[in-house]
Amino acid sequence: MHFAIPPEYQSELVATEPVELRSDEEILSSLEQYRPVTSEKNIWAFWDSGLRTMPSWCQRNIPGSPNHVLKFIDREMLPEAFLSGTMDGQHAGQHAADCIRGPLLFRYGGVSMDVGCLLIRHIDRICWDLLADPDSPYEIAVPVLYGQTIANHFVAARKNNVFIEKCDNPLLGFIKDIRYDDATDFHWDWKVPVTQFLEYIAQVLCWQRLCLIRDTDDEFKSSEYWQHKILCINALNDVWGGEKTLGFDGIGPRMYNLLTIRLDADPDATDYKDAYKLVWRLLSKSSFQKVTRAKNLTHTPHLGTLWDQNEGQDCVAGSFGELLRYGAVHFRQKREKIERKEACEPRTLMEKGLLEA
Repeated sequence: MHFAIPPEYQSELVATEPVELRSDEEILSSLEQYRPVTSEKNIWAFWDSGLRTMPSWCQRNIPGSPNHVLKFIDREMLPEAFLSGTMDGQHAGQHAADCIRGPLLFRYGGVSMDVGCLLIRHIDRICWDLLADPDSPYEIAVPVLYGQTIANHFVAARKNNVFIEKCDNPLLGFIKDIRYDDATDFHWDWKVPVTQFLEYIAQVLCWQRLCLIRDTDDEFKSSEYWQHKILCINALNDVWGGEKTLGFDGIGPRMYNLLTIRLDADPDATDYKDAYKLVWRLLSKSSFQKVTRAKNLTHTPHLGTLWDQNEGQDCVAGSFGELLRYGAVHFRQKREKIERKEACEPRTLMEKGLLEA
């Protein structure tokens, strides 16, 4: 089906030919073949039980390679729990992805991206052109929520980056031998204690610590690096545009329902107007939409969980969901720059070593 850009968005979007002409199945099949890494321009994605077991809506986003991790990085770079398959708990898959993110980016460079990221803007235009520019100060790009708090579902870096290597050290050091009020814009309805949520985002805490340390005992000034060498993507505006548009209250069911509304429904209906506003806002102003699951962490289910439970509802024919999928491939944003945040200086610096208590 062909979709046209409405007159009110023609100043922000232009139709373009897709760069990838293969079918979904052809792409997925190609990702089941091992290919050696030949450049820094890579997209790394991970699903702990393999490519074909991913929910289909994730396979339609950024398909991840099922090639075994050890074809790309050494055993010594990973914790025993990962290698032995004994990592357990509700978020074992998430933590497994955290364990390989740093080693892959350090050795090869590229972008580590969650399979739940619905990419809208080309990665070159999000950050890679700047990271690859020898005249640019930036060597890493990451979405920032507030202060030094990042969203690690998208981390881009040049290879052999010291900050990436050191960010991984606290997490891997802690679990190496184990076998088993600034945030005012983000209002997910958490139902779990803070301690359980912090366990879920352990790698984010490692990042925060590195940003807060003045010197890591080897003369690497990590806080200074954070302030001058990292491109901070505005997470609310460029990554969670759906939440920005609709609000956080009941956002999962709300987005799920709006994206299933048919394009030939009553255009005067309130839900139709909301779906129209949501999709065209995402296509024109978001780099990608992070479709969260937050499984068992919030009172209301998130969009990713609902799509997991309802096969094919992300792209029903003739719906706003299909329009969103189509537009992400066939429309190009005219804006030249993404929304950024300033890498702010910590209020208080820590005078401690990287792994010092």
